[in-house]
Amino acid sequence: MALIGNIDKISDMFIKNDALKILYDYLLEATQKDSRIYNRILSLDCGDNRMEMKYNLGFDMVAIEQSYRLGGESRFESHKKYVDFQLLVNAKECMEVGDSKNFKVISEYDNSKDVVFYEKINDVSKIFLTPKTLLVLFPYDIHAGGFFIDKNIDIVYKSVVKVPYPLLQFRF
Repeated sequence: MALIGNIDKISDMFIKNDALKILYDYLLEATQKDSRIYNRILSLDCGDNRMEMKYNLGFDMVAIEQSYRLGGESRFESHKKYVDFQLLVNAKECMEVGDSKNFKVISEYDNSKDVVFYEKINDVSKIFLTPKTLLVLFPYDIHAGGFFIDKNIDIVYKSVVKVPYPLLQFRF
């Protein structure tokens, strides 16, 4: 079950341990105009290609700061070891998320890249991301991004933080 919320309003999710506090501080700074991280993300010039830079946050968490054009090739994927914390920093993007029953596996699990790729065979949920929206995708959330919301906005700036699943201790 993917989680979605505004980064300014979900700080309680991140008080479970030191790793999550570091994660929250990073995500919050990434949305603050004039911060070092925000400016670093906005300086990524994707041109016609995807641009990515990786940063180690500690606790085996990796931030992948990226910029890319919407409407390109989108591949549905899921992960086993890591949870994706996808934070939209600037622009608007549509993500599609679904359950495994709506997909067919097209490539077996690649342990070195922690990814499985899928083909969509049924309808899925659409999630609209705007600046400061955080989408948390668990190992069972098959997802793809890069879809348009607004045809006038074609470049996305975001950070995807890969967080080891064991660091999360959600209790509902």
